[in-house]
Amino acid sequence: MLITHATMGPALLKALGDGVSARLVDSPAALDPARQADIAGLQEVDAIIGFHFPARALENLPNLRWLHLTGTGSDHLPATGLCDGVQVTNSPRVAVEPVAEYALTGLLACLKDIAGLGERPNPRPWFGASSLMLAGSTVGVLGAGRIGTAVLRRLTALGARCVAFTRTGDDVPGAVETVPSTELPRYANRLDSLVCCLPATPATQGLVGSDVLAALPPHGVVVNVGRASSIDVDALYASLRARRIRGAFLDVHAVEPLPPDDPAWSVPGLIVSPHCGFAFPDEAVEVARGFFDNLDDLRAGAVPRDHVTTGQGALPR
Repeated sequence: MLITHATMGPALLKALGDGVSARLVDSPAALDPARQADIAGLQEVDAIIGFHFPARALENLPNLRWLHLTGTGSDHLPATGLCDGVQVTNSPRVAVEPVAEYALTGLLACLKDIAGLGERPNPRPWFGASSLMLAGSTVGVLGAGRIGTAVLRRLTALGARCVAFTRTGDDVPGAVETVPSTELPRYANRLDSLVCCLPATPATQGLVGSDVLAALPPHGVVVNVGRASSIDVDALYASLRARRIRGAFLDVHAVEPLPPDDPAWSVPGLIVSPHCGFAFPDEAVEVARGFFDNLDDLRAGAVPRDHVTTGQGALPR
């Protein structure tokens, strides 16, 4: 077993304990094809725990049988050269609660105009406020997988009226209405806020585009804790610069980390979050727990509970 994770690696090694024979490399970058010769015993590795890998990093590992992802998305794997016969599992249960909380945090930060409070001197006048209410508002939740439904539960508990947008349009428990995601442009004018919890697929690419943003009301807020590709960021930035919507909170970005000269840093009304909504103190322990769950399934000859199809990931309905 090889563990390749730049930040979680040591904690994962500790959490796995004596249950597996594991070793740690300093970061996924160590698997760059140009550096692989420096890793003793790499050709014998039959399982890897990690997430992002350099291009072609997994194509010359003849004994690799299982890749367990510490995150959820697997759309980045085709570029790694991963062989079709390798079993891929992910960690879809680990991030549900922290990401759902983070989505709610981002939405409230925009509604309550929190971003500027840390500035000195504070530009907000005493006793003045520009807060909007979440309770009683209509929030569209785009994607009703594990995270989307967890977001929906929290919003409903705080008094929001939630509309779920899904691929099929089938009823989602807790939503006052479920609408096929293809209908989003025609429905967006009835929303106060939109929370995106989508995977990266051809069907979700740019789903929140200029038509959707133009239909949102001037007080509209957009939050994204799914994949960055689901939002046309150029259209979003244009809407924010023109003050056509109130604000946005993005925890995911097409390039990460965002370069210092990225236009996102200067967009008014945009809160840039460094893709950290998934993090919490016991994250490594929970990833290890999920790994052992899937290992039990494999040992029993069953399809592992967190199996994903390479290049697609676990698609919410």
